[in-house]
Amino acid sequence: MPARMKDIAEALNVSIVTVSKVLNNHPGISAATRQRVIECAQRLDYRINLAARGLVTGQSKMIGLIVPDLFHGFFSEVEAGMSDFLRPRSYGLIISSSRDNERLEQEEVRQMLSRGVDALVVATCELKVDRLRAAVRDTPLILVDRRAADRAPGHIQDRFVGTDDLLAGTLATQHLVDIGRRRIAYISGPDFSPSHDREQAYRAVLARAKITVPESYIVRLPQNEENSHVIGMQAMKKLLALKRWPDAVFCYNDPVALGVMMAILEAGLRIPDDIAIVGCGNTFHNPFLRVPLTSVDQSAARIGQQAADLALRTIAEQKQTLEDTPTAILIEPKLVIRESTVKLSNP
Repeated sequence: MPARMKDIAEALNVSIVTVSKVLNNHPGISAATRQRVIECAQRLDYRINLAARGLVTGQSKMIGLIVPDLFHGFFSEVEAGMSDFLRPRSYGLIISSSRDNERLEQEEVRQMLSRGVDALVVATCELKVDRLRAAVRDTPLILVDRRAADRAPGHIQDRFVGTDDLLAGTLATQHLVDIGRRRIAYISGPDFSPSHDREQAYRAVLARAKITVPESYIVRLPQNEENSHVIGMQAMKKLLALKRWPDAVFCYNDPVALGVMMAILEAGLRIPDDIAIVGCGNTFHNPFLRVPLTSVDQSAARIGQQAADLALRTIAEQKQTLEDTPTAILIEPKLVIRESTVKLSNP
């Protein structure tokens, strides 16, 4: 039978109220008593019943995270950053994948809310999030990575944590221009804020460099995070079928870049001699690829930490009946240069 607070109180000859205050981290207990209670709880293998405590406190001590793809290195790093931040603060994390499907996302939101999560962090697969906002209602909602399509970059009505995607696109494209590439393609995702903003920056950099962008050099991929490498390969084959294929490609994320590299090598071309590649995300495997991939580092773990911190701060605001504080936190990206981009000696 699991140990109870009553067992700890009887073992130490103290009141159940004292044990409860220690285990719930209330002030007003001496350090010596606190230490005795904690040591006894560990010895008896006492486990806090979070469900029971939640009925009393109105909090589950759980945060929900819904992402499009659990295998995508970027989202797994976001999850790790959230877990690392929440663990020492006695919060747990429930993780789920929408598989980049709106209907599944709606089901996962309902499941999370039915479990009484104290806040919900979502990399939504809906371009407009009115339905998500309505479903969540009084539960704090943090958008991560993907800003709502009906919100401009500077608009902070939603709580949002993500990359400065305009800067990410600028860093990637300017690097390709700087190494002498002039036929630069962009492989974009669906019209979520990351791919949209990166495309805006791509076009702006090329316009400043007086480089014309043929529309055939911009390939937009369907909504399918789980098969990004497959559709990335297909997109590159489409570019290679052009009469004049590009000498560089900026990919809106690293999984797409992997597929692009596979298509180039399969065609008997060389990276970066024939075609230079830049990805976005700087996922952990990039240095170990056959041709190590240059990529924009989004600091995914830091995005997770900031999202978790914002979630806890929002929970505290609501608990104290303070006015909600909409916040937009943009993490500054950095370019990590590897062998997939090398400056041409005679551009």
